[in-house]
Amino acid sequence: MSTEFLTSLAMKRRARKTLDRYALVLLVWPVLAVAGEVQPMDVIRGASEKVLLQLNVEPGIRNDPARLIPVIQEHIAPHVDFTTLSRLTLGKHWRQATPEQRSLLIREFGILLIRSYSTALAAYNNQEIEYLSSSISNDGRRGTVRTRIVEAGRAPLAVDYSLRQSKKDKDWKIYDVTIEGVSLAINYRSSFAQEIRDHGFDGLIETLVARNTAAAGKIAASQTTAASYVE
Repeated sequence: MSTEFLTSLAMKRRARKTLDRYALVLLVWPVLAVAGEVQPMDVIRGASEKVLLQLNVEPGIRNDPARLIPVIQEHIAPHVDFTTLSRLTLGKHWRQATPEQRSLLIREFGILLIRSYSTALAAYNNQEIEYLSSSISNDGRRGTVRTRIVEAGRAPLAVDYSLRQSKKDKDWKIYDVTIEGVSLAINYRSSFAQEIRDHGFDGLIETLVARNTAAAGKIAASQTTAASYVE
């Protein structure tokens, strides 16, 4: 057996081993990607699809706030950074608030947002959500997910999510939502600022408590009415 033949055979074997390893990398890479850290797009897509799946399975939930709100609390609320959203909304007034005032504001603002989201979901009629793109800042701490809601006969609605990664648990959480260029935080900022100027920080909290209490009362009343029809 010639030296040239042996050399050629050894080269072929090395090449085959290299290709085998390369193929193994290609096969394993998708698994590693899936098993790796959750990305901003994964958070938005996962939470949205869980809610919409439940709405499609149980359409009656849409018209029943008492059942719809728990769905949002389960699938959406855990992915929202209500503290950062509240701080962004309050702007300079956040620094003037006591820890207790901040805690109360975060709680009541969160209740208001969940209720507002439930109202929007009640109007859901199988619109399609298109997930357009996702980007992460250079420091790896902030992300943006661009989506749009498509409905027949209407112009697409652009909805962008701003997320930040928690230092503690590395989870990505939403701290603002921009709809057609209008930031949720900025949208509330002017009305909150006016309330603080007129009635102080405690006055703002009292207003939010009153709105949330009234809304809860309406939900309870609707349940009572529905129960009377069943009986």
